[in-house]
Amino acid sequence: MARRTRRSSASGAQSENVTTPTSTDLTPGILISFKPGASKEALSLLSNTAGVKNVAYSNEFSDSAVDLAQVAQAGMVVFDTLGIAVMDADPDQEAALAPLATADNALAIIEPEPIFFAFGSGPPADFEAYFRGYKDAVDHLYEKLLADSSVVSEAAGGTGQGFRDTEQATWGLTATGVASARSSGRGVRVAILDTGFDLDHPDFRGRQITDRSFIAGQAVSDDNGHGTHCVGTACGPRSPTKGRRYGIAHEAEIFVGKVLSNQGSSLGRSTLAGMEWAVTNQCHIVSMSLGSRVAPGQTYLNAFESIAREALRRNTLIIAAAGNDSRRSQNKVCPVGSPANCPSIMAVGAVDRFLRTADFSNGSTNPDGRVDIAGPGVDIYSSAPEPAATPQPPYFRTWSAQYDTISGTSMATPHVAGIAALLRQENPGLTAGGLWRLLVAKARTLPQPSGDVGAGLVQI
Repeated sequence: MARRTRRSSASGAQSENVTTPTSTDLTPGILISFKPGASKEALSLLSNTAGVKNVAYSNEFSDSAVDLAQVAQAGMVVFDTLGIAVMDADPDQEAALAPLATADNALAIIEPEPIFFAFGSGPPADFEAYFRGYKDAVDHLYEKLLADSSVVSEAAGGTGQGFRDTEQATWGLTATGVASARSSGRGVRVAILDTGFDLDHPDFRGRQITDRSFIAGQAVSDDNGHGTHCVGTACGPRSPTKGRRYGIAHEAEIFVGKVLSNQGSSLGRSTLAGMEWAVTNQCHIVSMSLGSRVAPGQTYLNAFESIAREALRRNTLIIAAAGNDSRRSQNKVCPVGSPANCPSIMAVGAVDRFLRTADFSNGSTNPDGRVDIAGPGVDIYSSAPEPAATPQPPYFRTWSAQYDTISGTSMATPHVAGIAALLRQENPGLTAGGLWRLLVAKARTLPQPSGDVGAGLVQI
């Protein structure tokens, strides 16, 4: 297993000649779930029915870290640990596979491969300007009306001003109890699957970091910013080189999987590869601030639910962002996105510094896609790449170097992941399921419906 404390910018640099794929460049394949113990039978069936011959297996790679560039010509990639395969099917093969989807055989289910995006890039500039004005007006009114609220005033020390960043720590660390916690996450492995990480960030010198890129032609180095921000919240330092504390599990072992391109998108197979790598390397917690929109009434992808169940069985807890598609100020609440809508993945909604549900945070509007817990997700300060990340489509957000403040359920998710690492350190005998139950039991109850915030605000 390759581990490092710091990598030079030369080895981590991305070639300027590499073309970053966009969502329009990505051609989804088919996800195929095998019934337990029936992988050989399933592969034989696929070979005989759809002519699948050239098959690549994840267990052929060190640490099951599949190099998707190497297997690009394979007709199918099998993730052995998870019992899932991805197939690039032509029209004739799709026609041959159609009858298998409903037949009683070794295949559990056949589904379309999703395209996943980073959650947290923010809305377009024109909407952001409108929303900022709306938010400021609501904050002012809220402070006037609820100065004596037990939810805001008591929680924030009786100020009636909500939680705020201080010179010592971000508001999210104060609201969740992390700022005064003694736990560090030592001995806990946390995987962050995202757009990569700035391995040369000064706040992470000397940290134990294992990294892999699952995006063909791109290094782990983060030219998006989203991944570095999420890693910072989950596992940033107790004492940054400058500024206030923003990180939670400051002594956890970090596993960085680049599963989204520098433009913040990828086929679902990259996330599958990252999940298998994390589970194979016995990561205790996997944080995924990514996903795709889900339509009203749409169910979860069986392949990702199957993976999540297997991960729980192997004592890996997967935590994912609920999504940012809602506009609650316009009475629009969208369903929890995929893959967070899987029952065996902990779905995280976002709240602001007044502990209100964030305007953008998705809700439990579909029967089988529920918000399980909430985390701080509005105006979250954390690490950012140095030099500043290149503005990427579709919003071309301008990043600040080393540190930045952004919003999203993406930012709420690593709060939950980092706190999960602290609780895992304090309770080393816990199973992944037990860790889930402990997170829910310790959550601070909020006055909002559970469909918006689940059990409440995550707490240490």
